[in-house]
Amino acid sequence: MADQPGNGPEAARKRPNGAHNGSGGVVVAFPNAELTGAELIGEGNTTQFRYHRESFRRTLAIAAGLTFAVCGLVWLLLGIFGTRQMNLLTLFTGLIFFAFVSARMLARYFRNETILAVQPTGLFDARIADDVMPWESIRELLLIRREQEYSLKIVLWGSKGGEGPQTHEVSLTALEGGAEPVLEAISAYRPVRMER
Repeated sequence: MADQPGNGPEAARKRPNGAHNGSGGVVVAFPNAELTGAELIGEGNTTQFRYHRESFRRTLAIAAGLTFAVCGLVWLLLGIFGTRQMNLLTLFTGLIFFAFVSARMLARYFRNETILAVQPTGLFDARIADDVMPWESIRELLLIRREQEYSLKIVLWGSKGGEGPQTHEVSLTALEGGAEPVLEAISAYRPVRMER
C-alpha cells in the first residue's frame, strides 16, 4: 500500500484526522482504548487494535449453527441405533463441540485484550508472539486480499543459526476498524506492499 500514490507516510502527514507522532506519521487512536501504550508494552505513541465486536458475534453465530447441526446429526444417529439417554448424550456432545470451537475466542472477547499494536520500536501481534517484533527484524510486509478479507503477511529475517525467513499471516479484517487504520499506522514506520 505504501508504494501506491497517496498511501505513504507523506500522504499520512497530510491527513487531517489523527494525531501526528514523532516520525511524521499519523497515529489513529483506538476508540474506547482502556490501556495506554506505556501500560501495554512500555512505549508511548502506540496504536492499539482489538478484535471487531461484530466479527466476534458473526463467528459466534456460525459456531452455534455448527453446534446445532452436529447435535441434530448425533441425535438422529443415536435414535436410529436406539441408544438410551440419547438426549443427555446429544447435549454432552453439543457442549464439548461448542467449547472446542469457541472457548479461546470467548476468552479473548471477555478479556478485551490488545491483539495488534503499532509503535515506534516495532510491531506487536499477540497471535504471533508475546514480545514486540522490532522493525529491523521485519524483512517485508505484504497486504493480501482474498475477496473482502484482508490479511497482513509478515516476513521476518532468518536467525543467525541458519534458519530461513519466518512468515506469519494475520487477519486484519477481524480487527476493529478493519485493515485501513492498521495500514495507516504501519506506513508511518514501514512500507506495506500489495501482493500481486
